Amino acid sequence: MKKISILLLSSALLLSGCSGHTTSISNGDKKLMTIGDTSYTNQDVYSLLKSSKGAAEAISEIQSVIYDKEVKQTKALKEEADKQYESYKNSSEQFEKSLKAEGYTKKTYIKKYIMPSLQAEKLLDKYFDANKKAIKKEYKPCMAVVLQTDDKKTAKKALKALKSGTSESEVFSQYASSNANFSDSDTLITTKSTGVPTRLVNTLAKQKKTGLVDEIFESDDDDSSQCFIAILKTNKYKDVKSSLKDNLSSDSDLATECMQYYLKKYNFEIHDQTIFDYMRNNNPEFLVNHPELQKDSDK
Repeated sequence: MKKISILLLSSALLLSGCSGHTTSISNGDKKLMTIGDTSYTNQDVYSLLKSSKGAAEAISEIQSVIYDKEVKQTKALKEEADKQYESYKNSSEQFEKSLKAEGYTKKTYIKKYIMPSLQAEKLLDKYFDANKKAIKKEYKPCMAVVLQTDDKKTAKKALKALKSGTSESEVFSQYASSNANFSDSDTLITTKSTGVPTRLVNTLAKQKKTGLVDEIFESDDDDSSQCFIAILKTNKYKDVKSSLKDNLSSDSDLATECMQYYLKKYNFEIHDQTIFDYMRNNNPEFLVNHPELQKDSDK
């Protein structure tokens, strides 16, 4: 399996192996500057930069390398990046002036910000296809119509009405709780959905046939008497994938899971003790070959 080599802070910091080492640069003994009677070598400055900004730069470079390996910067993607830049420029007369003040040209801004953002989005699309089985297992996604009632007695009446052929809209208008979180329209249901009984999510994920589920689901909240009825529309991954991605796109857990998937794919490890220690304390999720450290961080 290939290893990821990262060029950090314009030096030769190799992040591919195990922890316990201290990296250096080949011309480290060369004097870079002298202040008074004190001279500083390339290695002195390198060590200072590594300890202060090394981990943050490493994480950024790790992502860039994965983006470039998995999402090629095609002509179409470059055109998309250029269009996005023009959109920013047209939205504000001060946009390019601000960039210039920060030391950015159009080319460098696209390279550092717009292109990685587009690549991250494309990578997430790729991840949803590549890791389909695990995503289904974790999120149990489906599209369903969910009726929320104030008590079990009302739920029984609603279920009976639906089974007799009464329209969904009519049943909703008559039996839905005034505090219901759902309407009579298709809704994406996942393990991340709030206020939905766990048993309902699990049942919908396993249901082999679409249509009314002949069960009443009681709230997980012991202090609530509310009950739920569900009409499954689809739990096929291809049908819900787009909605699921849109729904979870701002979820930091998903972004972490995506990055972990590709770090494992390329057998990523860290060779420098300073950066390893920083990530162990601050970003253990990146240490994918050291799951014991990630478990410790959850305690």
